[in-house]
Amino acid sequence: MDASGLHIDGNGVAGTLEEIFTTEITVAERICQSCGSRAPIGAHRAYHGAGLVLRCPACGDLGARVGALGDHHHVLELRGTWVLARSP
Repeated sequence: MDASGLHIDGNGVAGTLEEIFTTEITVAERICQSCGSRAPIGAHRAYHGAGLVLRCPACGDLGARVGALGDHHHVLELRGTWVLARSP
């Protein structure tokens, strides 16, 4: 967690993302729709609130939102993401 206690890096939400993608996702690269930067999910800033919010490490824009529906269902929104790709 950062010094202000407001966010963690994307690695801190690896478990939740693995439940959705069924694979290790923190090494997958995301291309930001706002600034065009390319960064692994693990480098993004993650905020907890009413779900999880991932923000671009370069510009801070919204990259993804994850919400829970009950114990075993998730809602994933990738608004702000052009590409999410994992190398073989």
